[in-house]
Amino acid sequence: MAINEERQFGRAKNAVLTFLEHRLSIPKIYIDAEWDGHHIDVLAINRDGVGDVHAVLLFARPYSTDGELAEVRQGELIESLIDRFAAIPAQYKYIAPADLDPHRYRAPFGVADILLEKSFSPDGLGRIGFLTIEAQIEGEPKVSMEIKPERFRARIAKLADEYIQKHEADWEMRA
Repeated sequence: MAINEERQFGRAKNAVLTFLEHRLSIPKIYIDAEWDGHHIDVLAINRDGVGDVHAVLLFARPYSTDGELAEVRQGELIESLIDRFAAIPAQYKYIAPADLDPHRYRAPFGVADILLEKSFSPDGLGRIGFLTIEAQIEGEPKVSMEIKPERFRARIAKLADEYIQKHEADWEMRA
């Protein structure tokens, strides 16, 4: 990734942090977290560790002069992240494609029906949500919820407690 792309990807992660900050009660939010042996781009543990865990995986939306080729590549990236999420313990899971260049046109975000079906937990408890992140010419990237996540079954209170004891949050509410 070029330096400018790395910067824009970092800004996208920060925009997701802000998005979660506004949606959760008392979150501790971590960027580039190692959570139960898995890299998570943005991890939020709500209510100072006693609430739900939100995990976000980001990817740079592919750009191509051939819109169909970009859609196929985006579908492949989404499918690989859905597969990764199967092993990641969290109550809420999000996939977030990020536009890194505000000057490039991208087709509207869409997910193939087969991937939408795959975003549901096999037992029916849980669905991966989708955020989109749009680079802005001025100001921070804009985060939108395209598909709201549904709660996954995850008994991870002890894991969350241990994590917040051992790791300093990148953002947290201070009393």
